[in-house]
Amino acid sequence: MNEPKDSSGGWDGYRTFCVERKEPESRTVTSFYLTAKDGRPLAPYKPGQFLGFKLDVPGHEKPVLRTYTISDGSGGATHYRLSIKREPPPPDQPDAPPGVSSNYFHDHVEAGSELQVRAPSGDFFLLEDGAVDGDGGDSGPVVLLSGGVGLTPMVSMLNHIVSNGAKRPVWFVHGVRNGDEHAFGAHVRGLAETHANVHAHIAYLEPGPGDVEGRDYDSAGVITMELLQSLVPGKDGDFYLCGPPPFMKALFNGLLDWGVAEGRIYYEFFGPATVLKESGAGDKADRKSASTVPGPGAAADGPVVTFKRSGVTVNWDPEIETILELAEANGVTPDFSCRAGVCHTCMCALIEGEIEYVNDDAFLPDEEGQILICSSKPKTDITVDV
Repeated sequence: MNEPKDSSGGWDGYRTFCVERKEPESRTVTSFYLTAKDGRPLAPYKPGQFLGFKLDVPGHEKPVLRTYTISDGSGGATHYRLSIKREPPPPDQPDAPPGVSSNYFHDHVEAGSELQVRAPSGDFFLLEDGAVDGDGGDSGPVVLLSGGVGLTPMVSMLNHIVSNGAKRPVWFVHGVRNGDEHAFGAHVRGLAETHANVHAHIAYLEPGPGDVEGRDYDSAGVITMELLQSLVPGKDGDFYLCGPPPFMKALFNGLLDWGVAEGRIYYEFFGPATVLKESGAGDKADRKSASTVPGPGAAADGPVVTFKRSGVTVNWDPEIETILELAEANGVTPDFSCRAGVCHTCMCALIEGEIEYVNDDAFLPDEEGQILICSSKPKTDITVDV
């Protein structure tokens, strides 16, 4: 365990937190309120950032590393709140095991449980000091688009805006299967009813027999661009996306086709890598946001990177920051999650060559020969097991 490094609440490594309370938000989503065991101040965070966890899950020889978004606003935090969905087996693989960490939280973590936690991190957060290229910021409209449990960073952003008394117009647009899975519905509606600058629209994919239109949800079906254009008065706001890949891909490309500047679309994406932008969608401007996926390119005299399992060999592109981004730019789709060197989802074997880390905050692997491709770049020609 590492002690906090200063009085502001930040710390290195893992710090012990206690679960103060556990509260259901829906049939599938539960919130966990965490306080520091040592009683010292908590690190501040930006709305949308996450915490890293080292979990001792029964049946697993090694600790399970995961990240979860902080689901509350960031003002004067005395605790951190996580809101975690119990993940079942994949729909197309009913015999596969359910989500390891989410089911561990739901079934084994109770009030009084202790957890090993890394400090808040992440590059996906609400911009308040001027958006990319100076064309956004803390006064312009913000559109929060989420699907399923992707609402957690959006609730954090919404709560932050409201608690700080900001008057910027906010559209909170959320899609979920039905009322059984809908978390924070009453809370979001309450904010919309009591704050003139907050607008909310909830879409249920398959409303249940007890779901009432106008009370629980506002439309049935998926969130389409036609629906979004009927809700949002213009395309000059900052757009934040978080949700399942089909949801994000449809809206990301729909926003581009509508004419939203690519530099004003920000997204959080977890899971296997997917290039969201379809060929020819929107303008050609470089997207400068949290999860940039550069276009392919190479320097002829740069190091050679070989993705062995994928059968792809390319020269390093100096315009690209990490090996993960090089993989994505060349059609290779390794798994990743946090993109911040915390969760180790992207960890793989370095078969040959040398790398260097570009992220000083990355939590480096203990296993010899393993690297984090989300936080490193090659020093020499390399071969990785991807």
